[in-house]
Amino acid sequence: MRLGLSLFVSKQVEMITMRLGKGWRYLRTSIKYKWILLLMAMTLIPLFILGLVSYSISKDAIDKKVAESSKQLIRQTGENIDIRFSGYKDMLMQVITNTEVMSLLDKLQQRDESIVEHLTLTTKLAYFTAVSPEFKSISFITDAQYIKGIFRWEDLEAHQADFYERTMAERNSYVWFPTRLGQYSDTADNHEELVFSLAKQVFNIYDGRQMGMVVVLDIREEMLSDILSKNTDSELSTESFVIDQNGIILSHADKSMLMTPMNLYFQNDTGAAIQDGVKEGSFVARYKGKEVMVNYQQLKSNDWKVVHIIERSSLYKDSNQVIKVIAMIMILCVLFSIITAYAMASSVSKPLKEMVKAMKQVHLGNLATRIRINEDRSDEIGSLQYHFNDMVGRIEELVEAVYVEQNNKRIAEVKALEAQINPHFLYNTLDAIKWTALFQKANNTAEMARLLSRLLHISIGKGSDTVLVQEELEHVECYMGIQNLRTTTPIKVNYEIEDKVKMYRTPKVILQPIVENAVLHGFADQPQGAVITIRCRQEGNRLLFEIIDNGLGFEDEVHFGGLVPDDLPKGAFFLGVGLANVAERIKLICGEEYGLSINSKPGKGTVVVITLPILE
Repeated sequence: MRLGLSLFVSKQVEMITMRLGKGWRYLRTSIKYKWILLLMAMTLIPLFILGLVSYSISKDAIDKKVAESSKQLIRQTGENIDIRFSGYKDMLMQVITNTEVMSLLDKLQQRDESIVEHLTLTTKLAYFTAVSPEFKSISFITDAQYIKGIFRWEDLEAHQADFYERTMAERNSYVWFPTRLGQYSDTADNHEELVFSLAKQVFNIYDGRQMGMVVVLDIREEMLSDILSKNTDSELSTESFVIDQNGIILSHADKSMLMTPMNLYFQNDTGAAIQDGVKEGSFVARYKGKEVMVNYQQLKSNDWKVVHIIERSSLYKDSNQVIKVIAMIMILCVLFSIITAYAMASSVSKPLKEMVKAMKQVHLGNLATRIRINEDRSDEIGSLQYHFNDMVGRIEELVEAVYVEQNNKRIAEVKALEAQINPHFLYNTLDAIKWTALFQKANNTAEMARLLSRLLHISIGKGSDTVLVQEELEHVECYMGIQNLRTTTPIKVNYEIEDKVKMYRTPKVILQPIVENAVLHGFADQPQGAVITIRCRQEGNRLLFEIIDNGLGFEDEVHFGGLVPDDLPKGAFFLGVGLANVAERIKLICGEEYGLSINSKPGKGTVVVITLPILE
């Protein structure tokens, strides 16, 4: 007995020790490594948030400052370009209002030549253009003539019609033509140069009549490039350029980009926002694969726009330095946190190792083991040591209690074995009565003794709460056999049982009380023609018993809150302690959703339905 108790205690101590061991491993991780993580989090998270907030604030401030500065710069650039353009208009107006120039043009227009040159006109025009080096050439065009000014257009055929028709269509307005690679020639050589042009229709200064002629002033693109170069910042990565109303680049420091669509360099067609009709604006976009801030403004002289681009990464050089400093501080804090956490964890590792050693002793069965407690220690470790000693003491007490309980249990088992003699003695006595009755030719008495013995055997069973369906039916057969031997008018019992359900299990002694209720109450006053039908079938995952009799039914309607199947009429009633016991046992064994229902009408009989789960 003590050997079994010792094994039981050893297993319990082993389980407790395993749990304490797992707790120790968790505690070790918690104290050492999680202290490190905790201190790192306590230092890193505030620093990270501080750095993030500082970076975000500085970034927003820089964005606003740079955006405002860029807008002011681009406005100044636009004003400078507009001033230059206004001067070009004035100079062009001086040319077409000069009496000598107009007199020469009037004479030259009378010639029957497609290309006309005149030295006096060239000399006179050279006087006007000499005042500014950005002027390249002045030319005069009609629908059929080209009157050379300073240089001759070698690409005349490609541009003559376009310049003439567009300018004439605008009547008395100035017309601006985008940048092109002009081809020129004079007595010295042939050459090419990037120019954009200003054109205007020519009217007779004396009578105001239309002369059918336009004057074209070619201006070097370098003029715009020079103005835009003043719009750049040596400390920042910036670009400035001029585009026309179609988004074509007219002037840029990178000459390879001239006369190309601006959208080629913007991702997701974000450059189209500059062409949406808004005169000025600012937005962030991807330009040449980089994130940039874009500012643009339309010129007052025409519908061209000045575009200023700043690479955003160049704006945050100072902010990046702040991030680097914060990162260095974070690294130092991490190192400090690791050292501090390790020192704190080491300060508690020694008492924990002593506790693990004591646990191993308890695991080996030495329940007298105790941990030496430092009375001056009042932290969690000291509390853990105290509770460990208390726990081991309680285990020792429980071992003794289990030993006493095992002794008491053994005594109870002996008494139970002795009590089992009574049913066997009863079975043997009934069997002797049966054989005595047979020897004396009392066959009915012998049969009743046999049936009663079998009925008691099934009722008592083998200690289980359930029996096979066929055993439960046999129990009913034994009961009805005894009843029919006691009366002169037997009651007929019909069994309609599906074969597959006979090997299912059912709570024992649930049919006999219902059949007994029908015998005692249903057929009390009409023994003739009494029939009881017992059915059993499977419906889905449920087993259904139906006990139907053609007796008197219940006199009083007492409501019973049991299970009422949907396929039965409403108004199930029940009477009697035996049926209540059956319903209660079914619910205890099978669950609250199972039980029985009764449908009874006076003089019409009674139907009892038992609903059970499938038990195999």
